[in-house]
Amino acid sequence: MVKNKKMDSQKFDSMSDPKIHHLAQKVVKRHRNLFVYMIFGFIAALINTVVFMVLHKWWHSIVLVSNTIAFIVSNLASFVFNQKAVFINNVDEEHSTWQKLIIFFTYRIISLIPDSLIMLVGLSWLHLDALLVKIVDQILVGIFNYLTTRSVFQAQETTMIARAKEKIKSRKEKKR
Repeated sequence: MVKNKKMDSQKFDSMSDPKIHHLAQKVVKRHRNLFVYMIFGFIAALINTVVFMVLHKWWHSIVLVSNTIAFIVSNLASFVFNQKAVFINNVDEEHSTWQKLIIFFTYRIISLIPDSLIMLVGLSWLHLDALLVKIVDQILVGIFNYLTTRSVFQAQETTMIARAKEKIKSRKEKKR
């Protein structure tokens, strides 16, 4: 029993290791936008789900009408979240808020197509529970939305090919 306590304290001590702490800081810094997007994306998905359930289950609105209204409300909130809290580093300063809003909703309208199809198939054809279908829908559409949203709010970085060429060049210079 004493050995287990000693091992537990060693495990805890290893977590305070500066190397692990530094690595964790690098991971958080590198993927900050993703982590914050997941938090605010969850809130937006929750807004979408609640609005949909109120309209569809309580007010007995048609699936597509409920889904579209939920889409509009949650995406307006999502736009504000993304602009004010998520994408605050490497921000695109070239485009106005209105331009970003138009681009944002253009991408999101594209995501409304699979969103609506998932809801229609899940509810009308498969007769699944509305809440379950909406949760699955929000997860799948959320992944697509993250990828497109990044391109709206962040300044465009150099292309992957340009970055690869730069790495190759720097490696050659180091070898010399």
